[in-house]
Amino acid sequence: MKNKLTGYIVLIIAIISIISFGLYKWFIDSQLRTDTFIYVSFVLAYLFKYLANGETDTNAQDKKEVYLSIKALRISYLLLVVGLGITLLVTEGTSMLMEFENTPLVICFSMSIVIYPLVRAVIFLKHAKM
Repeated sequence: MKNKLTGYIVLIIAIISIISFGLYKWFIDSQLRTDTFIYVSFVLAYLFKYLANGETDTNAQDKKEVYLSIKALRISYLLLVVGLGITLLVTEGTSMLMEFENTPLVICFSMSIVIYPLVRAVIFLKHAKM
């Protein structure tokens, strides 16, 4: 119990520190640091993983946790694709697809549509050969 509490405290202090530094740079230097978003995302993801498992080791999961992890993975994939699609439509409008100027966002949206089915196909094909 003491280790869990220590883990929560360390992760929350890390999040507060990163956000504080980002806000300091924004208010004092008028500099919006995008790496703050990335670092907070990594620490938040680790905190959520820690909250979901109670541990950081994935070998300690039982069947119910594995099922819930797979279900959460599918929902998060769907939310990612929908979020990227909405962002693409908001930034580019609903004009012709070939008139989109934000090429990196279009590439990310396209890859997000393909990556999950591709990974599933590779895994199923790998296990079908065994």
